[in-house]
Amino acid sequence: MHFEHPLNERIRKFLRLEFVLTQARHPLHGRTAWDARATLGHLLEILDTLGRSDIKSELIAELDRQSQHLERLRQRDGVDQSQLSEVITRLRQLVDRLHALPGQPGYALRHHELLTTFRQRAAIPGGAAPFDLPALHCWLNQPHEKRQLQLEHWLGEFDLLAECVETHNRLIRETARRSQEVAHQGCFEQTLDPERPYQMLRISLPSDSGLFPEISAGRHRLTLRFMHQPDLSQRVVLYRENVPFRLA
Repeated sequence: MHFEHPLNERIRKFLRLEFVLTQARHPLHGRTAWDARATLGHLLEILDTLGRSDIKSELIAELDRQSQHLERLRQRDGVDQSQLSEVITRLRQLVDRLHALPGQPGYALRHHELLTTFRQRAAIPGGAAPFDLPALHCWLNQPHEKRQLQLEHWLGEFDLLAECVETHNRLIRETARRSQEVAHQGCFEQTLDPERPYQMLRISLPSDSGLFPEISAGRHRLTLRFMHQPDLSQRVVLYRENVPFRLA
């Protein structure tokens, strides 16, 4: 299992977007009204995560930066030029599609009457009951196929956004330097080079280890403490044994 930690605000936003965009697709193909309601809730979470930011410009800047970095790799020996060209072309195509996109992703959904009403009521605990939102209750009781088409249309507003974010984050993961490390008595420290543009950290552990890292990272130092929680009703505690892990 992997634990990721962003090292700047832009990557933090992209990781959150990747999470909510992926999450929204999981209940989409469920056949019950509860699945449709869950998808709507995730759709609103995407809109809330985007906020009022200019996500299109941020993605264009990041994808351009990645493309320029990969261009510089052409001069290195041992680089698969064919694969490199394919990735650079892919990034440029995404940038072109973003430039051609009118407005921000999901802009039209911010002014959708049903979604706006649901959003307002959902902010109140229990406030989206059928008697609070009869129009939503009526829509949720439409045939599954009709609901499905509408949900796919709404989520389709974010298809390009999801493709760009996934491509961007995957490139960071795939090009990261990896090393095998050991946290002695559950603790690990490493000095970071402040001149290197670190984007994120990724700590990998066996899924059955029962451990997870508490991560503290700044420009100069990374600190990890590996914790466990044998009893879920009790506080987490430091695991005071040596912990082998992979760091990227």
